[in-house]
Amino acid sequence: MPSTATLNYFGLPGRGEATRVALAYAGKDFEDNRMGFPEYGACKWAGKGLPVLEMDDAEYTQSTALLRYAGKLGGLYPDDALAALKVDEIVMIAEDVLTNMFKCMGQEDDTVAKGLLEGKIKTLVDMLTSKLAANPSSKFFVGNSPTIADLQVHAVIKNFEANFLTGLPTTHIADTAPTLMEMQAALLEDPKVKAYYASKA
Repeated sequence: MPSTATLNYFGLPGRGEATRVALAYAGKDFEDNRMGFPEYGACKWAGKGLPVLEMDDAEYTQSTALLRYAGKLGGLYPDDALAALKVDEIVMIAEDVLTNMFKCMGQEDDTVAKGLLEGKIKTLVDMLTSKLAANPSSKFFVGNSPTIADLQVHAVIKNFEANFLTGLPTTHIADTAPTLMEMQAALLEDPKVKAYYASKA
């Protein structure tokens, strides 16, 4: 990894949380620049989207690309092609959950959220539950140790719990997909993940 790095994102979990954890897991020093919406509106990336990873004199975008890069640095992304396919599939399902969740931002009531929770989000969360069940010998989605797939689903849970999206219950995953919560509990017991969150407490 280049000598200097800054991850720029909002102060919410959003699409930045999994990459934050993955970079810390890899033991890489980086500045975790968390900005508010007014600050974002005045910054050079306004209207272009976040997260942005600055490394030396270059800037890199696209949350999934950043997550995969960080995962490779820390051994959270498999070398085996089939295992990588499984990880990528789960990451993208979780990304679809996030995309639908963010449709609730700024809504005046829970109409949009209710439709999504009974429709697209339910379908996607059920898919994640099935994928986790397909690896019964482990608490994690692929193999016996954490990958970026687990981090991305963890980020989904964190976004529900953050309570910034109109009409989405903070306990939705706990109420509807308890096995995903079991995965998260195992992830949070990983010494590197535990150390990261302890540093943010």
